[in-house]
Amino acid sequence: MILFLFSYILLAVLFYLEYRYESSRTTTTLQTSADDRGTTRLLLIMWFMSLIIAPFWILFMATTMSVAAGWVGLAFIVGGISLLRWTTFVNPFYLRTMATTDDHYICTDGPYKTIRHPGYLAFLLAWIGFGLVTSNWISFFMITVLMTWAYILRIQAEEQMMLDRFGVDYQQYMNESYRNGDLNKMAMMLQKGCLNEDEANNKLEEIRISCADRDARNGILAT
Repeated sequence: MILFLFSYILLAVLFYLEYRYESSRTTTTLQTSADDRGTTRLLLIMWFMSLIIAPFWILFMATTMSVAAGWVGLAFIVGGISLLRWTTFVNPFYLRTMATTDDHYICTDGPYKTIRHPGYLAFLLAWIGFGLVTSNWISFFMITVLMTWAYILRIQAEEQMMLDRFGVDYQQYMNESYRNGDLNKMAMMLQKGCLNEDEANNKLEEIRISCADRDARNGILAT
């Protein structure tokens, strides 16, 4: 129970950290808003369901995890907080809203070297951690599925905003940042039954070789 209450405190720290950083910039920059495709409202609904409704399964369904799951969950939340702080530190244009600023440029420092949306990843890690802290399988799957779905839609909307603003420059950054696009395409093909296990493994090897060749051309040491 103490871990569960502490997880709420850590989530509050996460949201406050984002709010505190953004509040210092919004009064000094001109922002251009973009179509969020309803994702802001969707995230609010998912947050409510994750914070209020999902934990109620603890009272009605005794499908509990091991005690260690709670500690792992707290580690996930702390990891999310650390990643968000790193993200806001290196990116002077980090905003909660779907908007760009008048002096905006594409940040490629810190986590942005490999991850296009480390801020959203930080929140997703924290929410998955919160699901683990509930120590209830139904709550965990509910929170993980709902939040993953909501953040995927949010990322898609934000990437369209960035493409509209920066065009070819952002497309190049998408091609050079971590291989989310290739893996997402493969996942969709697996879901549709277009690939079997052997074909999926071959596709992964092709992606690895292609990425290594591209990194070599760009003078990047592949790891």
